[in-house]
Amino acid sequence: MVKVLLADPALAALVERFAERLPADVDVVAVSGFSDDEFRGVATDATVIVNARRPIDASTLAMAPAVRFIQLIGAGTDTLDRAALAEAGVIAAYNPGVNRTGAAEHTIMLMLALIKRLPASEQSTRAGRFVPAEIISGGIDDLADASVGIVGMGHIGQAVAERLVPFGARILYHSRRPVPDVEARFRAERLPFDEVLRRSNIVTLHIPLTPETHHLIGAAEIAAMPRRSYLVNAGRGGLVDETALRDAIATGHLAGAALDVLEHETDGSNPFADVPEVMVTPHLGGGSRNSMNGVVERSSANIRRFLAGESVVDQVEL
Repeated sequence: MVKVLLADPALAALVERFAERLPADVDVVAVSGFSDDEFRGVATDATVIVNARRPIDASTLAMAPAVRFIQLIGAGTDTLDRAALAEAGVIAAYNPGVNRTGAAEHTIMLMLALIKRLPASEQSTRAGRFVPAEIISGGIDDLADASVGIVGMGHIGQAVAERLVPFGARILYHSRRPVPDVEARFRAERLPFDEVLRRSNIVTLHIPLTPETHHLIGAAEIAAMPRRSYLVNAGRGGLVDETALRDAIATGHLAGAALDVLEHETDGSNPFADVPEVMVTPHLGGGSRNSMNGVVERSSANIRRFLAGESVVDQVEL
C-alpha cells in the first residue's frame, strides 16, 4: 500500500478529504506535531509527503527514505532544500495562487485591526472597561487616508490591491517587473523598494522567502518608514528581522505590526506575547474553507498524476 504523509500538524484535519480523492490502495496519515521522533516513526515507508511548514532537508529525507514526491500546499517553496531533493532523486510541486483569496482577505483584516485598534478595544471591553476616550486618544486611522505599500505583486499582492480599492487607499507597490494591468485597474504606482517604504504608512509583504529576501525588513528599512506607520507580514516570517521590529515598537517609531507568520513559528511560541502593539495570528492566511478546498483538490490531483506515472503540474525547479 502506498502511504501519503501529511507532514504538518495543521493538515491533520484533512486526512479524510485527501483519502476520499486518492485511490483506495493509498493510506493517508498525518503527524500531530513537529517532533522528529514522531515523524521518523510514520515517514519511514511514506512515498509522498504533503507539506506546509516542516523544513525538508537532507536530515528530513533521511528519516523518509522511500519518499519520491513532495507536494507543497501553497506557493512558498522556502521549506525545501533543493540540493538535498536533487541528490535524493525526489521531485516537488507547489500550488501557486491557491490561497490568494484567503490570504488577501486575512491581510486586509490585519490592516483594519491594526489601524482601528481592535485588540485594545476588544481586550478592554472584555475586562469590563468601556473607555472609548482612552482608545481614541491613542489614535484610530482610516484606510481611506492610507498609502499602502505592497511589496510583491504576484497572485496575493494583486488580490490585496483589488480589495484595497473600495476603501480608497492609495496603492504603491514594488516588484521586480512592472505589472501594467495592476497599474491600470487599481491606479497603483510602481516605485523602488526604498521609496515604497518611505512613502507608505502601511507596508505589507507578499514575496517569497529566499536567501536574498531573508530579513528584507531590518533596522534600516524600518527606519526609512514614516514614524508611527504600520507593518503587516502575511508572507513568510523570515522576511522580517524580529529583533529590529521589537526595537522599533519600543522606541515608538512604528505604531504597530500584524504578523501572520513568524521566523520560528514551528516552535509554537509567540515572541511578541509581551508586546501589545504587535498582533500575531498563527499562519491562518491560507486557511479559509475556500483555500483549503483548493489545496485538497489540486494537491490530490497532483498526487494521482504522480502515482500514475504522469508529469505533475507546477513542479519546483531543483
